[in-house]
Amino acid sequence: TPGLPIAEPTRSFWTYPPSAILSRLVQDSDGSRCAAVPEYADVVVIGSGISGASFVRTLLNADRQRINKREHEHKRLTVVMLEAYDACSGATGRLALLTHFLHRNGGHINPPLYHDYEELKNTLGLRAAQHIIRFRLAHLEIQQRVGETDAPDADCRTVEAVDVYYDEETFEEAKRLLKVYKRDMPVEGQQQTSVKLSGSGLQMYHLSEYALGCIVTRAGAVHPYRFVAGVLTRLLEEHPNQFCLHTNTPCTSIRGPSENEPFYILQTPRGTLKTRHVVHLTNAHVGALVPGLAPVVTQARETMSAQRPGRELRARIGAGVRSYVFYDDPEHKGFDYLTQLRSGEHELMFGGGLEEGSIRCTRTPGMYDLHSAAHVSGALSVYFGAANWGAEGASTVDGRGWAAGRVKALWSGELSESADGFPWVGRIPESVTRRGRPPNVDKGMASPGEWVAAGYSGEGMVHAWLCSRALALMVLGMEDDDVVGEWLPARFLVSETR
Repeated sequence: TPGLPIAEPTRSFWTYPPSAILSRLVQDSDGSRCAAVPEYADVVVIGSGISGASFVRTLLNADRQRINKREHEHKRLTVVMLEAYDACSGATGRLALLTHFLHRNGGHINPPLYHDYEELKNTLGLRAAQHIIRFRLAHLEIQQRVGETDAPDADCRTVEAVDVYYDEETFEEAKRLLKVYKRDMPVEGQQQTSVKLSGSGLQMYHLSEYALGCIVTRAGAVHPYRFVAGVLTRLLEEHPNQFCLHTNTPCTSIRGPSENEPFYILQTPRGTLKTRHVVHLTNAHVGALVPGLAPVVTQARETMSAQRPGRELRARIGAGVRSYVFYDDPEHKGFDYLTQLRSGEHELMFGGGLEEGSIRCTRTPGMYDLHSAAHVSGALSVYFGAANWGAEGASTVDGRGWAAGRVKALWSGELSESADGFPWVGRIPESVTRRGRPPNVDKGMASPGEWVAAGYSGEGMVHAWLCSRALALMVLGMEDDDVVGEWLPARFLVSETR
């Protein structure tokens, strides 16, 4: 059964240094003690990752716009965000994108396209499959636009994405799937090409001689922690009277309304909070407060690292212009994924090492799987080849407590897996929450309730932003105004039947 988030025993390289504003939010203005939560908020958001950032950004901006247009006569909404530990300390700040049931990671905005298209088509039909593919692709442009305005230091950018295959059978199947995808979606598929690797191809991508082929396309990369921190910081600055964020403040229980208290009652270590709308954006941990979702949104733990590139590789590949996914034995271990920072020591952000039987959380709470960690720590010089890798890179900046060798940092984090492979978005039925709903007194919003966007199955960076945007519009009762049904796949909606 999912529990509340734990204090992670490993340190995520993404989250250092912590955002100056976010790191001190837990204290009163004089810094003397932890701040108590307010007595009431119109909306309470649980979770401060990319879903929370998108939800609050959409909610407050839309609320301000409709009041400015005099479409809404009520006062501005108040929103409280609760985070169990530091802001953006969950999957966004630790793992930051993994892929459909086998998981990608490490700051990629790299949607699975040809990989999933045929299965989606066979399962859901042509139009539904194309709808989901276009929904994923939309995150590339949207997140880059948000990054430019809200988080310029997050380095949200376009990169060349290279799927590398080391197994002939797997490469042939990938080419077949690509052919199907390009045939049915020629506009979207025109940017993807397959390359049979030979001498020149190996040199172009600086790969080992064991690489057989690759499929190349356009994708995105971002520093996920700085992205979310930037969005949240701007929201705190632009909406000081409407939005507050309480870190190190877990919601430990939720009580439904009663005859004497027509609100949800949320219990935290910093006091009790009343609200009419509870928004669950804790992804893998959503079952802790909504046990009815525990069977369909489960937890998995994955290993991630920050590594210094070998001296030859650093000289050859530039800094952060490509991302890689390595398929060497996908039937048994999934695949591994790599992106690169453009600052500091140009660290290689590398994760994966999944093995059958070791996907789930390890016996030591919060610790990475040792077999996966050993794989991640040694795989890169094999994937690129010893000659391309060269001598080990030396530390060129102050380590700030990081290790001095190739592997600068090694950590893990929890992600969610959806029972049917699709996100869960929308109002949670009372039969699932097992709590009643407050009475409806505000005609300017949807009727009160509990809401969720979770279960991204490791694909948070190409699902979370727009899923949470859709959820915010649902809470405001504006989904018809924004024609949410035209861009949010219907397969993602929560229902009792599903």
